Amino acid sequence: MSAAVGGAVVPLSFAPVSAAAGGRSGPQEPTARWDFDERSGAVAREAVSGSATPVEHVFDDARYKPDSDPVRRRGVRGRALYFDGYSTCVTAEGPGRLDLAGGVTVDVWIAPYAYEHGIDGKPQALVNQHDPGTRTGFLLGLRRFGQVVFQLGFGTELIEVKGAPDRPAAKGRWSHVAATYDPADRRLRLYLDGRLIGTATTPDKDPEAAPGEPLLIGKHNRPTLLNGEFHANMYMGLMDSLAIRPGTLDDATARREHAEKLAALPGHRVPRPDLAPHRTRFDGDRHRPQFHMLPPWHWMNEPHAPVYFKGKYHIFYQHDPLGPFWGQIHWGHAVSTDMVHWRDLPLALAPTADSAGPDGIWSGSACVDGDRGPVLFFTGGDDRLPHRQRTGLAVSTYQADGDTDLPTWTMRSQPVTEAPAGLPAGPGTAWAENFRDPFVWEEDGVWYQLVGSGIVDYDGAQVTRKHGGTALLYTARRPEGPWTYRGPLHRNDLGTLPEPGEVWELPVLLPLPGPRGRRTGKHILLICPWWEAFNPNAVKHTYYWIGTFDKREHRFVPDHDEPREFDFGEHFTGPSGFVTPDGRSVVFSITQDRRTEQQHAQSGWAHNAGMPVSLSLRQDGTLGVEPIAEAAGLRGRRLARIRQSSVAEANRRLAGVSGDLLDISAVIEPRGARTITLAVRACADGTEQTLLTYDMAEHRFLIDRSRSSLDPDVRKGVHGGNVALDGGRLTLRVLLDRSMLEAYVNGTNSITSRVYPTREDATGLRLTSEGGSARVVSLDVWRMNGAYGTPVVPAAYDPPRPADVDALPNHDFATGDLTGWTVVAGTTFSDANVTTRTDWGWGGPFHQAETEDDPTGHHLWGFNPSAGGDGATGVLRSTPVVLGGDGVIDLLVSGGNDPDRLYAAAVCADDGKVLARATGRGTEQYRRVAFDLSAHIGDRIYIEIVDRADGGWGHINVADVNVPVRRS
Repeated sequence: MSAAVGGAVVPLSFAPVSAAAGGRSGPQEPTARWDFDERSGAVAREAVSGSATPVEHVFDDARYKPDSDPVRRRGVRGRALYFDGYSTCVTAEGPGRLDLAGGVTVDVWIAPYAYEHGIDGKPQALVNQHDPGTRTGFLLGLRRFGQVVFQLGFGTELIEVKGAPDRPAAKGRWSHVAATYDPADRRLRLYLDGRLIGTATTPDKDPEAAPGEPLLIGKHNRPTLLNGEFHANMYMGLMDSLAIRPGTLDDATARREHAEKLAALPGHRVPRPDLAPHRTRFDGDRHRPQFHMLPPWHWMNEPHAPVYFKGKYHIFYQHDPLGPFWGQIHWGHAVSTDMVHWRDLPLALAPTADSAGPDGIWSGSACVDGDRGPVLFFTGGDDRLPHRQRTGLAVSTYQADGDTDLPTWTMRSQPVTEAPAGLPAGPGTAWAENFRDPFVWEEDGVWYQLVGSGIVDYDGAQVTRKHGGTALLYTARRPEGPWTYRGPLHRNDLGTLPEPGEVWELPVLLPLPGPRGRRTGKHILLICPWWEAFNPNAVKHTYYWIGTFDKREHRFVPDHDEPREFDFGEHFTGPSGFVTPDGRSVVFSITQDRRTEQQHAQSGWAHNAGMPVSLSLRQDGTLGVEPIAEAAGLRGRRLARIRQSSVAEANRRLAGVSGDLLDISAVIEPRGARTITLAVRACADGTEQTLLTYDMAEHRFLIDRSRSSLDPDVRKGVHGGNVALDGGRLTLRVLLDRSMLEAYVNGTNSITSRVYPTREDATGLRLTSEGGSARVVSLDVWRMNGAYGTPVVPAAYDPPRPADVDALPNHDFATGDLTGWTVVAGTTFSDANVTTRTDWGWGGPFHQAETEDDPTGHHLWGFNPSAGGDGATGVLRSTPVVLGGDGVIDLLVSGGNDPDRLYAAAVCADDGKVLARATGRGTEQYRRVAFDLSAHIGDRIYIEIVDRADGGWGHINVADVNVPVRRS
């Protein structure tokens, strides 16, 4: 066995062991052991050989923040390594010289944080050196819900022993796991805390090692690749004292060894593991919001189930604890006394085998049920059912423990409501496969439940027609039911109103108070549209109707037929709301970050909540929308206070004001001005800036992000909508939180968006107007404090790259053809392959580059059906250039995964040697790759795009090839 140390490979001393003829060899001294006692650095010391094995970790070379070490915490003894579920892995090269035929024992202390779903039927690997294809080697890991498993290969088959399902490696506590192979009995055995939990019979032959595979800790030898970016089947939690020993462990020895381990611990007790995710992991992230609610790490989607109880506000959210990607959905939980300052609490709900949601705990709501406190209604996913979605119920332990933080919840095993086939719904039946997102409230002793769905016609099990989305209404006298179906609350007709989609997600019905909190008798119905197939408007819009809730007829009667868009920025989605104790209707939302899967992986987090907003009914019958008043409690030092000033004077006074965490409030009288524009996150020279503009003639409020970032992989564009002035004045409120931007205009509409500047000086403000003599009635700017009770760490930025270079001719295919490129061979590449398409029609967006010079995003799509599709082959070559600058080339690549026959490469023009190459990952979505060719600065090189693959996925796509070219 060997391990990489400082770039070199040194052997690990695995002594050969032979089995006693016909007998059993007890466990011997380890041939390899990792104690994980390091306090810093990206290595884990292998104790037997003294070698340092590398610890891979997403922030070893961080893209958006300063580099940092893997996370370490207190272990059972000494320290322990925290595996983050998607990027942390310890790698030891080489097969080793351990003789499996003589028996082997693998044991380790683990404290899992979360269980993986079991993607592709593979376990989460704790440690493995195996090849499933050849059925060789071994793996110790966890299956769904923490079931311990051990696999050993015998060449002809891979034998697995499973621990008892009711004896899992429990989350949130240390467990000692041991697996052994007994050659005398031809059996595998598993032990948990010294007790036997499973056995399996092995073939009458010796096991076979997998010497060609690396020994991996925390990562599967054959992980499933998700979304072309994330490796699944990885462990998440703490790990301590991993040992691989020759010989066999029997029941008595397992009990004795475990007792000895406990006796050696302080107080003879296993300590409680510290598994809480720490936000300091992201200190310095230039794009991560600081005063908005977001998880301590990884992926979130909509916050939901807001509820007030005993002086505290609780919010829950969709969360994948295993990484910054969609899947394995849990409920995260945070608590606040004011809805803007938050504390993280343990995960509230997680998939369990005995719940209504073994395959995911999706969105829902909360409502207080008298003395027992809040109850949670959730969408339970169960893939065993023909209709996989239903609603379930969870109850806190408040009545037993009196803890108003509500940290512990119990899910009921039985569902609350289900959608049977043929449930009548207006012109058709409810779309039973889409039955989710319960919104529940209690009123006058009646419990109401809305469930998002669609209306369809069925022919047997096939949908033959889609009528549109709906919210199905149920009533009950108590949360557990029985619930009575009352029919669709409201619906859209796809033929006349396609915008609300085929299914409604996250329906919310709230009363609308008047300007001073008085009852109006009106309600707002909010929904998010969903489509079964790819739709360019998916996850961009929230629509609403204002109207009346007819409790007698169980219907919503809108005041206007067409739905209205809630937010103009195409990032505000996932509404959830409640009525506060003082009678306000408050809505929470998710702000989609619109980043690529690669950017999520590199940043370690995805998405965040928007600022909660208060809704009201204005005197003219329109909707009033404003950030909750409590947002002012986040303000720190006032940076500017301007009164009764010209725009020019105000702009001069703003010259010394800057920041990426700001609250801006302005009232401006147009006085004949054609436009009024506030620039935020602006460089002095305007290289990067985001513009918020009100157009007087068009009565439109716009955000222009065309120059918001020099990063070509950031989404840009212009968005906006119609807004009337407020009494002849422009009233503007802007909340700026690093990449997060929310702008509220005239108290009626909002634009929620994202901006990702690359320059450290893109923090300025500018106010300008065109024509007339606009007057600034008031303009205030405050610096904002963080939402989580700790000082905000300044954002970190990369140093600028050399600017004294030219670009590769037509490097981004902006000419719309292959100008500057030469077809060397084949037919697969031609001018017809250059496209501005943003999606491939059957799956999703390319996420090609967007630059100021090429805002339409030209790129080379290697799949051309009229030219042979995947069957066509060819070679495309750029103009030769002299490499300059820092010698780092970067480009976007996607398509098939075949590094030998399908790739983009940098090639030495003098001898044709390939200096670096990259292939796709079996997805059309681009990911950026970089080639560090600093050793070749001054050499003539060219870029070559090669397609010699003719099977499925036999194409490659390329965009935005950035080569620093030495100027002649």
